[in-house]
Amino acid sequence: MRIGIDARVLDRPITGTGRYLLNLLKELPNHDLKNEYFLFSNSNLTVDKTFYKIVSHKPSLLPLKLFSPIWLNSTLPRLIEKHKIDMLFEPNVLLPLVNLGKVKCISVVHDVIFKVYKEYYPFFYRQYLSLLLPPSLKKSDCVVTVSELSKNDIIKYYKIPKEKIQVVYNTASEQFRPRNSDEPGYSEILKEYSLPKKYLLYVGVVERRKNILGLIKILDLLAKKGSDLQLVIIGKPGYDSEAILPEILKRKKTIKYLNFVSDEALAYIYNSAFAFIFPSFYEGFGIPPLEAMQSAIPVLSSNTSALVEVVGDGGLIHNPNDYTEYVNDILNLERDSEYYSLMKSKALEQSKKFSIKETTKQLVGIFKEYTKN
Repeated sequence: MRIGIDARVLDRPITGTGRYLLNLLKELPNHDLKNEYFLFSNSNLTVDKTFYKIVSHKPSLLPLKLFSPIWLNSTLPRLIEKHKIDMLFEPNVLLPLVNLGKVKCISVVHDVIFKVYKEYYPFFYRQYLSLLLPPSLKKSDCVVTVSELSKNDIIKYYKIPKEKIQVVYNTASEQFRPRNSDEPGYSEILKEYSLPKKYLLYVGVVERRKNILGLIKILDLLAKKGSDLQLVIIGKPGYDSEAILPEILKRKKTIKYLNFVSDEALAYIYNSAFAFIFPSFYEGFGIPPLEAMQSAIPVLSSNTSALVEVVGDGGLIHNPNDYTEYVNDILNLERDSEYYSLMKSKALEQSKKFSIKETTKQLVGIFKEYTKN
């Protein structure tokens, strides 16, 4: 069987969907030696070229947002026909609207937060997905999503039969793990980014949905309680960030803002953090808390959405607006070394429930199931 994968999310700086695909591509060669895999993109991807056939299409001079739907509905179908693809795996939500013949289609819909909380997304983005997602869901032979919450949201808003939806949890790269401070490169990376000696860490897009302003309030309350903890924020600006960035930038003495760091550096930055904090209002999954748990640092998170599934007993979870409870937990972690060690252990234990090997095995099983039909 010849399986095509739309890999364009790897053409740009890695975000959640790109990380999802990258982790999968690293593990697939260990699970499936029978099928042929074709990666369609606009660049020469850095992956295992002995296992994957890379089909790079010359990028357009048009802006990405304009060219993307053209590529999806014109270029991709031609490539599918040319390479005699039997199944299309689409990790980034939308399938081509054009007829693909007998090609089986599996799409990954990570979440439908734009339907649940419209205020967190631009109007034209909501309209774009509202127009194109329903026919894509209808066309999918199977819809893969990353949490039970997202599955329920898809059923609620799009009336998709539950039998058509498979939950396959996200995972984090194995490079996120407990590390020793004497590892080669560890101290150099920390010096390169001029990180504080003791800090809370947030990783994710800087936008309203992530409750960054609430996170800043937590930091301010900690300072009033006498804590010397600083905050490191890593993530590119997102929707409505113009209301958030000034609050970050005027606290340069207590907040270190890094727009982007490499995954290699991020692994060490997690390990040197005092704790990870993620008071997001709503998540379809939440990869950064998983990366933090896998790195064995205490995690503080919201008790909303899929974060309850992901963090579970592995962290300290509260209402995203209950800043006082977050502050109390952080102070307890600072004052009680045994409690701190316990939360590190709980984080690492919870992370073991999200195995890249098990996730890939599930997906390969889905591929096999739908090519039999």
